[in-house]
Amino acid sequence: MIFENATILTMNAGREILEQGAVALTGREIAAVGKSREIVERFPDKGRIDCNGNVLMPGLIDTHVHLAQCMLRGISWHSNGGLFGALTGMIWPMQGSYSEADGRASAALCILEMLKSGTTGFVETLLAENYGFDGIAELCLESGIRAALGKVVMDISPEWRDRIGMHPGMWQTRESSISNTLAAHDRWEGAGDGRLQVWFGCRSAAPRNNPSLFDEVSQLARERDMGLTIHFAEQPVDVAYTQAQGFRSPTEFGAAHGLLGPRSLWVHYVMSDAEDWKLVAESGTSISHNPANNSYAGWGPAPAWDMLQAGVNVTLGCDSAPMDLLRDLHEACSAARIRAQSRAVMPPETVLEMATINGARAMGIEAEVGSIEAGKRADFIVIDTDAPHLTPVWNPV
Repeated sequence: MIFENATILTMNAGREILEQGAVALTGREIAAVGKSREIVERFPDKGRIDCNGNVLMPGLIDTHVHLAQCMLRGISWHSNGGLFGALTGMIWPMQGSYSEADGRASAALCILEMLKSGTTGFVETLLAENYGFDGIAELCLESGIRAALGKVVMDISPEWRDRIGMHPGMWQTRESSISNTLAAHDRWEGAGDGRLQVWFGCRSAAPRNNPSLFDEVSQLARERDMGLTIHFAEQPVDVAYTQAQGFRSPTEFGAAHGLLGPRSLWVHYVMSDAEDWKLVAESGTSISHNPANNSYAGWGPAPAWDMLQAGVNVTLGCDSAPMDLLRDLHEACSAARIRAQSRAVMPPETVLEMATINGARAMGIEAEVGSIEAGKRADFIVIDTDAPHLTPVWNPV
């Protein structure tokens, strides 16, 4: 098959943009990329799809998703109790009451929204036991999407669970959460011709979560070459907690407990500085920047531009609904410029890198997806630009 007459945003090393371009496919792989006339002449026997000048680009990768929260869309927008009040008062009781059928239904809605808005790969952060891991894994395979499913691991005592108001349905023992994650990894890792990954999804670093959990889980992740994701350094309370543990910053706490590394993905990461970014960049740890979520949570924008300049692999995530990463490309650009009080930062090209090749790197699949190049998988989207809000197209990026 040939997709011809497209405006191709390749995201290759030269970040080439091909007008009147074409992509030839052989099975699931890209056989060639070039000008339409050249590609058609080279592969005369392949069927052809006319893209009518529309934008063809790599599928977007959302590096922070909560599949269970699509059915709870909007319930916490007006919470006056802050994040924790919303969690204990509304979100956890509802999610903790899910059946496996509920978990699968919410995941189906979430995946549908992602696919229809151009997202072809994602990282789920905290899949709880009651959502039904196997059913969600099957759903990911059926849909065709790429997924790194972070299964929740925690070490929160029953006393702490009751003290903080965590719904029992959201709670597991350390032993069961780790063993069940490893069992899921044994069963599902690499399924769907490599589209499915199983990661550790760690509960946050906080007084209620025993930090020795991170030592154990990070060691297991290294032994198995598993991914690991965690909400990290979100708010000032996280700084206070890690400083009480004797560390200068949450980043140094994470380093001491094995949480840095090329298979680690830290989410939000608002509370950090230049010293921290140096450690993160040197370790190959990726960051999931969630500008839309930070905005409506009132946390303020993370230092995404500064981290990028320091060599950190910064990616994009939606967090909770809506799961429209195209929308959040704009949010990322705006948030960075508000923080810097300058329109000279975060150009659109950089934002697009965050949502494509950087996301692929965070998932450990940059050799397969994230750019339109021969030898990579045919993982791309076509954006219809025949719309008033996209006319005229002076710069497709």
